[in-house]
Amino acid sequence: MRCGTPWQSRCEPRASIRHPRSSLTGSVRYYDPMHPQPADSHILGLGTALPGHCSKQVLAERFFTRVLEHGEPTRQRDRALRLVERIYPRSGIEMRYSVLPDYAADDPLDFEFYPSNWALEPFPTTAQRMKIFEKASVELTERAARRALDQARIAPSRVTHLIVCTCTGFFAPGPDVLLIHRLGLPPSVKRTLIGFMGCHAGFNGMHSADQIVRSDPDAVVLQICVELCSLHFQKRTVTDFLIANCLFADGCAAVVYGSRPASDAASPPLFRLGASHSYVGAGSRDQMTWHIGDTGFEMRISARVPASLRTLAPSFVRALLDRAGLERSGVGGWALHPGGSKIVEALATALQLRDTDIGSSLDVLRDHGNMSSATIFFVLERLLQTGALNGPTVALGFGPGLSVEGAVLYPC
Repeated sequence: MRCGTPWQSRCEPRASIRHPRSSLTGSVRYYDPMHPQPADSHILGLGTALPGHCSKQVLAERFFTRVLEHGEPTRQRDRALRLVERIYPRSGIEMRYSVLPDYAADDPLDFEFYPSNWALEPFPTTAQRMKIFEKASVELTERAARRALDQARIAPSRVTHLIVCTCTGFFAPGPDVLLIHRLGLPPSVKRTLIGFMGCHAGFNGMHSADQIVRSDPDAVVLQICVELCSLHFQKRTVTDFLIANCLFADGCAAVVYGSRPASDAASPPLFRLGASHSYVGAGSRDQMTWHIGDTGFEMRISARVPASLRTLAPSFVRALLDRAGLERSGVGGWALHPGGSKIVEALATALQLRDTDIGSSLDVLRDHGNMSSATIFFVLERLLQTGALNGPTVALGFGPGLSVEGAVLYPC
């Protein structure tokens, strides 16, 4: 399929044209009709799904405040209460979704997961949280996957590869195996699990899908990012835990990749995958961590993260654009992972972005919170819905390390 706008002319190489570093591997490619190059990878379909329980941020603040108030009265608890009172109204979040109804409950007798007391004792174990993940994650992944396949107009039987990204729960046989039966995927589908990488794992799944499609033009890759962050609420008065409680939410995204539409009846591609870049910063490993504890997974996110990303972002984007053979003036859209309002604001300052450049990222943060690896695809979906794409789009994600992932996507 020939893309219809000037920046997409590289979708079909022509003889004697030197191409920039447009593949995700970053290599320089030359077209040789006697030795065909690997086919370009495309996003053919995109679907998202949310759990059924929606809570306003003000209700979540009330829940966490009451839990703190029923804890041991200490100076540290009082500081935690003041921090919660300060950060929730400034979070940029209005709504969040969860697989648990408890966060919007006014009476602990209405809790379905936590014990019926504001002290939440006995506090649920990691095993109890994983039981909820096992039940809820598969239903979400099925809904998102069906939407992505329907948008691509590709039958589940044509899927050759399945990639599942998650950092919020594990069980086996996992969602990859269960989706084979639920969706009607071929039993021979090749499966990959990308686990515990955090918010940027969606990019790692994208890179893997790109490599698969380039090596096999007939491949159809289905990627799933499912994150149930709200299962891991921590009630200790640790500043990093309090920040994580404020930001993270539940959601799922699914993406279908291929070198071209899988049949004449398939929909036209949404994006062509271009260059990518990865970078792990020095001296910042303690700023974002994710460990398995006895009472859930423990996320620590430091208040220093925005400043670190402000320093890393300009050189990172320059390297990414160099791999894509693009000038900054050629960028037509931005898809930033909204890790938090301060992170988006720091990136906007560092990269000299306009309000319109960060609008979709802030809208997703406002309506859904930070859904870890799934979030970037909610942003891309919002950009497509609003028609805010005017050319090559720079997508950026961040995670433990601190690590930065980026990709250039060409709207089709």
